Amino acid sequence: MKLAIVALEGCMQSAVAGIADILTLANHVMQLRGSKARFSWQTLSLDGKTVRAGGGKLLAVDGAFGKRTACDAIIVPGSLVDHLTAERLQSQYDRVGAWLRQQHAGGRLIGAFCSGVLLLANAGLLDGRRATITWWLQSELRRRHPRIDLASDAVITQADRLVCAAGPMSWVDLLLRLIELVEGPEVAKVCADYAVIDTAQRTQAIFMPLGYMLGQDPLLIKADMLVRRTGKAPITVRSLAHALGLSERTLNRRFRELTHEPPQAFIMRRRVEHARTLLETTAQPIKAIARATGYEDESSFRKAFRKLTLLSPQAYRAQRSMRAA
Repeated sequence: MKLAIVALEGCMQSAVAGIADILTLANHVMQLRGSKARFSWQTLSLDGKTVRAGGGKLLAVDGAFGKRTACDAIIVPGSLVDHLTAERLQSQYDRVGAWLRQQHAGGRLIGAFCSGVLLLANAGLLDGRRATITWWLQSELRRRHPRIDLASDAVITQADRLVCAAGPMSWVDLLLRLIELVEGPEVAKVCADYAVIDTAQRTQAIFMPLGYMLGQDPLLIKADMLVRRTGKAPITVRSLAHALGLSERTLNRRFRELTHEPPQAFIMRRRVEHARTLLETTAQPIKAIARATGYEDESSFRKAFRKLTLLSPQAYRAQRSMRAA
């Protein structure tokens, strides 16, 4: 696998170095297993000159972008720049975007993470395709590129040789997915195992602060209060609509506009958020937590909890306990 890493002013230096470290380790492992080294990579800038990374340090590169760049896949790191710097660099972003469109048309895999996804979007590569980005950039992506099918909870998405990963550290997920696509799942798993990387499926939902979700509109704040105050009595979409003075149809339309989900999903999210708090801060039995969050039976609670967190309540509590130890 030949990988090209895009280096622009303000790029996340940790990702560039981390990608090289994991691929170096992977090559070493392959050789120990009696195979040839599979991975090579190059870091490219617009003019082939050193760039200043997001932390302010200079980052050496291997060359410049070119029409005949030999690679199987390209990674676009996120950047650590303010809005004024981003405006100053727009002409560079446009040039990179044109190059990426050309490379994609030529059959290359292209991956981006964090704010790097915006560069793919600005290049028009994500229109009509499923993509993800870190939760705190989602409103900007929606506003600027409404034609993108945004998977708001996903950590990683894949569509038409375009792979998007969410947060600043999601370059690990992105790299492993590209390795899987080029070299196969077995090689990707070996890389993950030797680097001690957790490859379990995850969702952004567990990282999104509730305040972020609720700060979008006063209707959501009032709805949240109503859901929380119901206590053990489960609230339905009908009762929530009545309490808000809306018809069910209007409630459904407003929630889809504000959250891109139906109101039932909001209710479930709020219940699970409350359950997470109880699991982290109390020793209450799972059954008691289910009742405290408005679930009449434990089975329904477990199903809803796993749907949003991809963990059982017991596994979630154990994981949080280990992190706190």
